[in-house]
Amino acid sequence: MENQSTHFISDGEKVVISPDLVPAISFLQEIEKEVESLLGIEKKLGSIRKHYKEMLEFVGVLSKKLKENSIDFRFTFSENPINIADKLNFVRPVRSEMIVLFANLEVLFCLNMAYENKISDEQGIRKLAMNENTIKSFLKKFCLSENNEWGKTNTERLKYITADDMRRLRNSLTHFFSVGKAFGVSYPGLETKARKLEKATKFKARLISPDDLYQIIKGAARLMIEKWSKDCNKCIAQNSNDFKERILCVREIVNRSGAIIIKNSQINI
Repeated sequence: MENQSTHFISDGEKVVISPDLVPAISFLQEIEKEVESLLGIEKKLGSIRKHYKEMLEFVGVLSKKLKENSIDFRFTFSENPINIADKLNFVRPVRSEMIVLFANLEVLFCLNMAYENKISDEQGIRKLAMNENTIKSFLKKFCLSENNEWGKTNTERLKYITADDMRRLRNSLTHFFSVGKAFGVSYPGLETKARKLEKATKFKARLISPDDLYQIIKGAARLMIEKWSKDCNKCIAQNSNDFKERILCVREIVNRSGAIIIKNSQINI
C-alpha cells in the first residue's frame, strides 16, 4: 500500500488524481458518457429527422429546376424517402432509462460502501447493500440532500421525496418492470404538467423523470467526490493513511468487478 499514490484533490470544478486512481475514475466517466448518450438518443434522432426532411425539400427544388430546364435526369430510390424519415421516429423507453439510471446509482452506492467500510470483498459489500438502513442512509446523504445540485433547484419537490420512495421505485422497475402507486415516472418534456399535477394533489401524486434522476445521480457523484477530496486533504494534513486505505478499496472493487468494454482496436485477430 505504501507504494500506491492516492492523491484525490477537487476544487469544485475539476479533480486532480494520482495515476494509480485513474482506472477507477475512468470507469465512472465511461458510465456517465454511456448514460448521456442513451438519454440523448431521442433528441439526436429528432435533429437527424429534421435535417433529412430539409434535404428532401432541397431535392424537390432541384427536381423542379431540372424539369423547368428540360434536363433529363432519373433516379429511383430503393424505398420511398418519406418512409425512411418515419423510421427515425423514436418511442422513448422511459422505464428502461430509469432502470439503467438506477443501475448507475447502484454503482455509486457499492463504491461508497467499499470506501466507507474499507472493504473490497464482494460478499461483504453485497451484504451491506442488502441492508435497508444502509441504503436509506446513502440516499439521504447523497441523493436527497439539500446539498445535491438537483435538490438546490428543486427544494419544494425534494421535501416530498423520501428514501423509501426511491427504494420502492427502484425495486418496482428492476424487479417488476412497473411503477409505484405514490411515486411514479413522468415523461421528459412534460415537466409543467407534472408539476401542476403534484401541486393540485398536494403532492399525493409525485412524479420523477429520467432527466430528474440523472441530475440527482450527478449531484450524488459530485457530493461523493467532494467528500473524498476533503478526506484526502485532511489525511495529508494529519499524515494519516485512512483515506489511502479507503480509496484503494474503491480501486480494487472496480479493477476486479467492473465490466470491461473491449474495443475494436484492442482485438488483433
